[in-house]
Amino acid sequence: MKKVATFIFIISLSLPFKGRGQDVLVLKNGATITVQNGAVISVKGNLTLENGSTLANEGIVYIGNGSSGNFTDLALTGGGNYGSGRFIFNGTGNQTIKSPQIFSRLELNGNSLELQSNILAQKWYLQKGTVTTGSFLAIATEGTAAAVEADAANPNFSQGWINGTLRRRITPATVNSYQFPVGSATQSRVAVLTNLTAAPLAGLIYIDINSTPKAGTDAGLLVPEEGTTYVSVAPEAVWNISANAAPTGGKYDLQLYINGISGLTDNSFGILQRPVGSTNGAAWTRPAGSTLPANNTPGKTVAGGYAARYGITTLGQFGIGLTLAALPVTLTDFRALRLNTAMVQLDWETASEQNNKGFDVERRWQSEVQFRAIGLVTSLAAGGNSTQPLRYRYNDPNNYTGVTYYRLKQTDLDNRSSYTLIKAVKGTGEAGVTVLMWPNPSKGQFSIRIDGNTKRLPAFITDMNGKTVQQLSLYENTPVNVYGLSAGAYIVSIPDAFGPGEPFREKVLVVK
Repeated sequence: MKKVATFIFIISLSLPFKGRGQDVLVLKNGATITVQNGAVISVKGNLTLENGSTLANEGIVYIGNGSSGNFTDLALTGGGNYGSGRFIFNGTGNQTIKSPQIFSRLELNGNSLELQSNILAQKWYLQKGTVTTGSFLAIATEGTAAAVEADAANPNFSQGWINGTLRRRITPATVNSYQFPVGSATQSRVAVLTNLTAAPLAGLIYIDINSTPKAGTDAGLLVPEEGTTYVSVAPEAVWNISANAAPTGGKYDLQLYINGISGLTDNSFGILQRPVGSTNGAAWTRPAGSTLPANNTPGKTVAGGYAARYGITTLGQFGIGLTLAALPVTLTDFRALRLNTAMVQLDWETASEQNNKGFDVERRWQSEVQFRAIGLVTSLAAGGNSTQPLRYRYNDPNNYTGVTYYRLKQTDLDNRSSYTLIKAVKGTGEAGVTVLMWPNPSKGQFSIRIDGNTKRLPAFITDMNGKTVQQLSLYENTPVNVYGLSAGAYIVSIPDAFGPGEPFREKVLVVK
């Protein structure tokens, strides 16, 4: 029996260089190099293809290989390919790439690769380093899920990703999930479109995604959902998702990875959307018809590693919305009613309670500076925990003729406490006006709303020296978002909150 021997040829081409790769391999017009299956070429410097030359790669071509080196194809027309072989960029410094042709498999296992044109590859394989696109695109031309893949040494694209815009051809009717490992120069920000086959997006050929820091402020951002309100969007990153056209049907689930985003706590964040390119805080919305994961499940927990939203039907700019501090008690109602000139009745209701010790009822007369506790109502929940509605009542002997402010201080079994919104009543038993101000203390951003007053009312925020730092306008029950305050104490004043000459005044503490 005749034995067949197989030989693999490895060719290493290198030159010394100073500061940048030199032209080690130049293909002149009309020249052709064929790298056969099993063969390896290692270029420790630049590889340049002049117009009219041909590189047919069925093996492996290393660019840099522990040194440095760039790949430049000067062809005047594109649409061709380099064969089915692998191109591996593994230089120690920054490398560049320019080509109008299609790579079969483009790999990065180096430091950084900078695009000097749109770069098309049937498969991008990322092991280490960043691909910086600048004004160009990294394009995956195949519609398979594995057209962009991380090496085992690059878990969740933590060691290598696209710093810029990644375009992926999609076939949502047959591929259920696509990863977009985009990010900045220093941080991976993976986005995943998933659950695509259940109701495939229609009218789309490709999707573009990049991640940038949030532009603009959170002014005007107040988006309610599931009993709480988003008041800000994490500044570290937003994801811009666009396509060749707007979807004409279908929906998808979205996962945005939250590594490197600070200030997140379980069940207090969710994905919000606004138009691509927008810098308007008031433009953030909850995507119509979409839902969130259940509390304490991946997509709502920090340990899960990502934020999730289900059933999105449109594209746009997406960010991580941050809600008001979640309270262990869900308060659904709080009323203060003057029964007569000598008695005020307080009623409140909770939808759920967790580790609740009880409520301190606190009161402040218009002539007083601070709230003071006037009574304690212990939790009606067994062991401080309940998922059923519970109703509470407290009667306050109060014959004060001016405006009286009430609030509840809720205390956990571990003695942590938080305050409800503020209620106010007059001393004459007239219909009540409610001022809602939350949270207090705040982290430089809080909200104000007035209920029971149909007139537009001016409001002022002053520092402790009496200097006005912000002027606001309140109208009916429309909340106003206050943002950008430095750490310190401030006074919120609504001069005619309870009628002409009957002001609301309350101190708010901003902490950082």
